[in-house]
Amino acid sequence: MKKKQLYIGVLSVACCALVAIGITLHLLYPKKQIQNLVKTPPVLRLKPQPADTLKKKPVKKMDFNISGTLRDKEGKGVAGVIVSDGFNCVKTDAQGRYKMKRDSLAKFIYYSVPADCEVPTHSKTDRTAFFYQKVSKGKKIYNFTLTRLPGGKEIHYKMIVIGDPQVTNAYSPYYTSPDDNPIKKSDVERFTTQTMADIRQTISSLPAGTPVYGLSMGDDVQYYGGYNAKLERQIRQALGSSEMRLFSVIGNHDQDGKALYRRKWEENFGPTDFSFNRGDVHYVCINNCFFHRGMSYYSPGELRERQVRWLKQDLALTPKDMKVVLCYHIPFTFGNAPFSKAKPLTNAHEEGHYSSSRLSLLLSLLKQFKGGYELFCGHTHFACNHEINYEGEDVMEHCHAAACGNIWQSNINICGTPNGYYVYSFVGTSISNCYYKGTFWDKSKQMTLFRAQTDFNGEKYSRDWQLANNRNILIANVFNATSHWRVVAVEDGKEYLMGRLCGKGQDAFAAGYHHKYSESVSYRFVSKGNGYLIMNHLYYYTPRNPNARIIIKASDPYGNTYTASSDEAITEPFANFAHYYEKEYKEYKNKKDKMLRDSISGRQKDSLAARKKDSAAVQK
Repeated sequence: MKKKQLYIGVLSVACCALVAIGITLHLLYPKKQIQNLVKTPPVLRLKPQPADTLKKKPVKKMDFNISGTLRDKEGKGVAGVIVSDGFNCVKTDAQGRYKMKRDSLAKFIYYSVPADCEVPTHSKTDRTAFFYQKVSKGKKIYNFTLTRLPGGKEIHYKMIVIGDPQVTNAYSPYYTSPDDNPIKKSDVERFTTQTMADIRQTISSLPAGTPVYGLSMGDDVQYYGGYNAKLERQIRQALGSSEMRLFSVIGNHDQDGKALYRRKWEENFGPTDFSFNRGDVHYVCINNCFFHRGMSYYSPGELRERQVRWLKQDLALTPKDMKVVLCYHIPFTFGNAPFSKAKPLTNAHEEGHYSSSRLSLLLSLLKQFKGGYELFCGHTHFACNHEINYEGEDVMEHCHAAACGNIWQSNINICGTPNGYYVYSFVGTSISNCYYKGTFWDKSKQMTLFRAQTDFNGEKYSRDWQLANNRNILIANVFNATSHWRVVAVEDGKEYLMGRLCGKGQDAFAAGYHHKYSESVSYRFVSKGNGYLIMNHLYYYTPRNPNARIIIKASDPYGNTYTASSDEAITEPFANFAHYYEKEYKEYKNKKDKMLRDSISGRQKDSLAARKKDSAAVQK
């Protein structure tokens, strides 16, 4: 009985305690918070937070208004300069001052280098462009100091355009002699000792005082072979190692859909959408690599809405008497992995290719400029001055061959064009000259010749292009040709127009070589099997006399005529320029010969010393 009374007493006290707790909770907490508290795990219920900490803290409004002044070295304001944060564009006033509302996503504040000012660079030995400041939290003033050109705006200058350096973290097989014994060399080393060494030689051959600038068309790196945090810095320093001041576009492999990769590019080169001026030309560089599903990207290139808004602002602030050169990585006029709104091309020989959904808008913006416009891109690893009739207008896009060729698997691109770069001459708003400069090639050599029936490791021009089964047909690969070139064969003193081959074919010589020697790139990539390759700079001629010596003359729109002889036709696969450089072979051979001589000399000295020692011993 006593135990029963004790239990009832304890239970009564517990009930009273629960009622007291309930009343206390009701007084301290709203109904919803009590429900949430009851639902939380027991461990958390043991440490209830004070009621005032559950209230949301007010969000502090950020003030993104910024300003600054652009002055020259004498302290005078630089007027009429476009300043941007990558989202908005404004112009400096008469005193060089500007104000703008910075976008919350902006990473840089930068300006469009004026035509009468020097292109600022990272250093005297790294002459890549440095025209920007990184956005700092809380910083509201971004000033810039510009250096005036001593002679004012340049009337003429050279622009060296480099397609796809694309150095990787791998050591690709590399040949230095006419054999099948490769050595290993890093891509950065090849780009530095080959491409940039040749560019320095080209610059040194120009008249003293000629202004020279550079432009990389993107894919400065590719993280094939593994991620390397130093790779972008290494290629930037290589690109900046000559006398030219250089800008770079961002490519798809500089990003590959990864924020880390893009950040590395931005750390080294700055903003991805920007502009600058040289002479009477306004250059606009824009990131047209639109990724979806990871590393996949649209081809032709596309732009986001915010980029279109930025581009419209930049061009609206640009004088309409200038020429505009729009620079980007992926072609806008062709591609076979299109965005849903892209338009199919109407050319029968380019079936499966599309033009960008933005092309019509871009052309409408560019046609406002009385100085005209040019479209510059890279990406493809083949040379192609692509011409289409778009909405009743003839449009040409300059698709630049790659400095790395087939990603450093050879010395040629997949169209047979040698690794190299382009040299443009600008006068006012006109391009007065342009030629392709093969690495370690003389600039007068603008074509290679073949016989249509020559077998290049199972590939023949006659079969690829359905030519007559005639072993005498001559093929000319004219690297920089367009429909405005005149290419003729001279036989017995008479000129005959050569036929032009255009379509989704391939270069038999390049496909055959890469099929045999390319280790890291699939055969599908280098052949017509990729469905992407467009060839339009092959010409053919059937000789009247099979024994005649034929001279090929290729005349460009700038008044240059380049020649080659049928005697130069390549018949031996592949102990030639695709495989190794004669210049490097000589250097390599001389080095080996010297090592051999030094070795022999050393042994002779050792032998002589030994004989002297023996003689001395005998005399003793």
